[in-house]
Amino acid sequence: MAKSRRRNKRNANKIVETISNETFKKIVLVIGIIMILCVGIMGVRYWQDQQKLAEQRQKLDKQIESIFQAETQQEETQEEEDTVIHMAVVGDILCGNLMLEDAKTGEDYQFTSMLEGVKEYTEAADIAIGTMETNFTQNEYSGNQEYNSPVSFAQAVKDVGIDVVSTSHNHSLDYGLDGLKQTKQNLEEIGYTIVGTKESVEEKNYIIQEVSGIKIAFLAYTYGFNNENSITEEEKQYVNVFSLEQATQDIQAAKEEGAEYICVIMHWGEVNATRASEEQKQIADSLVKNGANIIVGSHPSVVQQMEMKKNAEGEDCFVAYSLGNYISSLSSENANLEIILDIQLRKDAQTGKVILEKVNYTPIYVLDNGKDAENRYTLVDMQETARKYASGETTEITRQTYDKLMEGLEKLEEIIRRQS
Repeated sequence: MAKSRRRNKRNANKIVETISNETFKKIVLVIGIIMILCVGIMGVRYWQDQQKLAEQRQKLDKQIESIFQAETQQEETQEEEDTVIHMAVVGDILCGNLMLEDAKTGEDYQFTSMLEGVKEYTEAADIAIGTMETNFTQNEYSGNQEYNSPVSFAQAVKDVGIDVVSTSHNHSLDYGLDGLKQTKQNLEEIGYTIVGTKESVEEKNYIIQEVSGIKIAFLAYTYGFNNENSITEEEKQYVNVFSLEQATQDIQAAKEEGAEYICVIMHWGEVNATRASEEQKQIADSLVKNGANIIVGSHPSVVQQMEMKKNAEGEDCFVAYSLGNYISSLSSENANLEIILDIQLRKDAQTGKVILEKVNYTPIYVLDNGKDAENRYTLVDMQETARKYASGETTEITRQTYDKLMEGLEKLEEIIRRQS
């Protein structure tokens, strides 16, 4: 009887062992199939991803960021060569609180690393201009509401090639008349040429810069001020506040003084609006009608559309309603999408006439590497950085950043080419 029970138990164990082995084999088989499927799916997705990168790389290689090209060409029989110059134009130059935190090194501030990634486009130009939308006073530094920055920020911007800056903007009088004069003096000591604010009411509202023999007048105006109610009429006389009558007088005076080309820098429009307002368009029409050849705008903190207009003589005039911010730490939508314009002017050697020959742009991006990064904010060339990633030439950015750059390029193209 005992032997029978032991035999039955051994048989039962064999059955359980057999079942367990069969179950284990099935589980292993299922896991293997799942792993093969996963590897296969990953392989397909990787192949699809590589195909997408290849297509995007081809598009990036072919993309030409050209806005305008004149139809007239230089005569081959012309004895003297025409003069051709390149003017780089950037938008608002801001220094936010997060930028101040990032740049702090002991008792000093270091901003060079933020800007040097795209300096080739400003350094290579014959003249580079922008709007310095911050003050440089003895007050506490601030990157919000009342803007005030270390002089080292202005020096870093100067070191990457910016020559002429407008100081006519809604923060010009954040620190009163004394702050305005301190800012102007600090910038001039570094070597900037200033337009838009004055140390005395007798100063002209424009400047004329001779660039390779071409005399260009720069005029700069703001729509008004943030702290409008606390500013006196006397203080306003030291800032170029826009009025069509005054701008027309300034354009005429600049031409009488010998200016061959007129560039107007406008601080106008609605913040965060990627489409120019009807008021901006009307002002642009009036300025072109009264002699402006180029109008470049800022203040909205985002890029707006660009367009060509004809003046009374049938000449091509260029309007960029907003170039966004050259550098900032703003987190609002589209605020990190920027451009640098390359405006090419040609002076005919025989007639002395200056014409707009070409306008190109370089899309740039304010890259936020995170608060723990050694250099949190850096400016990058969107197209070149994306192309290098798609080609496998760099791993300095993540796929997420690459996708943001590609989305940004499409968005910029849509905004810039938008019909008014």
